Amino acid sequence: MNAIVTTVASHQILALRRRRVLGVLVGSLVGVTVLAGVLGWASHQTIIGVYDESVKLLTSRSLAAPPNPFLLKPVLSMLSNMVIYVTMIGALVALVFGHVIVAEDDTTGIGRLVFSRRLSRTQYALGKIAAAGLTLGFSMLMCALVSIAALILVNRTLPSGGDIGRLGLFFGFSWLYLMVFALVGMVTLLKSGRRSLGLLSAMGVWLVVTFAVPQFTSGLRPSQSLNPIVDPISTSQAFFKITRRARPFSIAEQFKEASARMLQTAPSEPISTTLVRVLTIAAALTLLCAIAIRLVQCHDFSRSNSGE
Repeated sequence: MNAIVTTVASHQILALRRRRVLGVLVGSLVGVTVLAGVLGWASHQTIIGVYDESVKLLTSRSLAAPPNPFLLKPVLSMLSNMVIYVTMIGALVALVFGHVIVAEDDTTGIGRLVFSRRLSRTQYALGKIAAAGLTLGFSMLMCALVSIAALILVNRTLPSGGDIGRLGLFFGFSWLYLMVFALVGMVTLLKSGRRSLGLLSAMGVWLVVTFAVPQFTSGLRPSQSLNPIVDPISTSQAFFKITRRARPFSIAEQFKEASARMLQTAPSEPISTTLVRVLTIAAALTLLCAIAIRLVQCHDFSRSNSGE
């Protein structure tokens, strides 16, 4: 990275750490990962307990016992809840995080001091984006380590190289998805010019992407959005036959479906199809980066919204 971009990014990360925002972000994302691991462990213990009792009963009656149900399931299936947690909780946390990154400079007058020096606005924007990317990347790394620890605890053995690779793909993809929402938080603030309105607008985008668009493009009820693999009966209706054509543009659905393939919790599909899903979110991230840079170039940092 350019030296100035690196300086802006490092200063932003240091400021976030001092305000404890960094700890809250990492703690929140690691917390939901721990929750997914605990739920996976509890489910594992319950099913194994029922299986052991069934084996005892069948053995007492001289009947053959069925195979262990966990031997028939993918190893990473116990972390399937992470798909939903990233889509809903992770995206919301990333959105607020992106908002905070820009809001402090915009509302405290720091922006006026920053641009009193010879600093390109493009470099400033790239530094902010880099700070978000590095912080979310570190958070995803911590989440991956916690997930591996959960797998070791439940399975009492090290996961295979293939499982670790798929887990890495999933958290890398999750980073891409969360970056989209971090940039949404930045863009809405820069566009609205007011801190409260920017945050409210960002949350509106989150609601539309997470609930409204999937409902229109797939016939999903809001509660069905919690299921990463679903085939709604309502898609047979004429209205949804039309709106489902926009489904490839629903990044929440593309994330859930691609993630389910990465974790092997859904029927396999051609790699090219999964790649298209990933590229859809990458395209959204690229577009938002361009918009954020453009808005920073046009934004008036000479006025302060500290009185909001």
